[in-house]
Amino acid sequence: MPVDKQVQLRYEVLNKCFRDLYREYTIDDLVDACNKAMLKEFDMEDGVSKRTVQNDIANLQMPPYNIRLDENLKNGRKRIYRYYDTNFTLPQFRMNDSDRNKIQAAVNVLENYAGEPLLDWARTLLMQIESGLFGSDSSSVVSFQSNPDLKNISLFGDLLQAIINKKVLKLTYAPFGKDSYVDRIYPYHLKQFNDRWYLIAQAVGYDTLGHYALDRIERFEEIDMPYVESEVDFSEYFDDVIGVTVPERFEPVDVILRVSNNRFNYIKTKPLHLSQRVIGEDRNHTRISINVKINKELIALILSFGADIEVLAPAYLRSEIAKKIRAMNDNYPNDAENLHS
Repeated sequence: MPVDKQVQLRYEVLNKCFRDLYREYTIDDLVDACNKAMLKEFDMEDGVSKRTVQNDIANLQMPPYNIRLDENLKNGRKRIYRYYDTNFTLPQFRMNDSDRNKIQAAVNVLENYAGEPLLDWARTLLMQIESGLFGSDSSSVVSFQSNPDLKNISLFGDLLQAIINKKVLKLTYAPFGKDSYVDRIYPYHLKQFNDRWYLIAQAVGYDTLGHYALDRIERFEEIDMPYVESEVDFSEYFDDVIGVTVPERFEPVDVILRVSNNRFNYIKTKPLHLSQRVIGEDRNHTRISINVKINKELIALILSFGADIEVLAPAYLRSEIAKKIRAMNDNYPNDAENLHS
């Protein structure tokens, strides 16, 4: 039985469960419901895994389906899966021979761009669909970094449409540890970093761009205002930073790092930044340089390497890293003594 019909059946089962007002479905309940349907329709006794159903839910929250689940439903510590609007129902997208041929044609076109990072992911995904790697009747051979329970991922589709259709939004945002506030914004771009999605936008009345994490957006709505186009080229906007925070008032600087040779083998094959280059080495260490704007993501990345990286320059970044290390050390005042006791 073609894999696309198995996926379609699971989607239909999930759609029915998400619409049910009289039963609370946990992820395990959804897996059971899918397995019962697969057994009845395809005589599949092995069933599908929890990961398969979680991936199905993540896919349904993205275009072209754009389902929106109620993020606040729980039974004790377990999440309950239900549509935010239970009147919603999933459109039927059945793959016919024509659709399958279009996928094959797209794969053939993208073969001409092998090695291009911006297109390789699409080519790989289409090849996986074509060859049935997402089938539930075989073990997964490819895993993608995803978090199907990421809060507000369902907003992605609506925000994307607002960008495409050039709509001004009134957005309520709740930063961590601060009171929520309302901004009127011109939405421009969506970017993923560190398993989170961010909306890049310009607040009305401001000249600089800001970023809004989707999981901290409480709500938004379209408002009737003229849309202001951005002059920013987003294909280059993030070139000088690590992450999503772009300090527009500052220029990139050469950050000099002293890396232990054991860890440099990792950094060599996965550079910290596109500008990374080797500027010196000795028996135990390699000195590298990256040309970036200093932001909180860079500081977090440097700290993640622990004692394997030392900041040599600029001095103010070295001082900031040292300050954070001392603060970390203060969290463990007696541990050094305990280790030797």
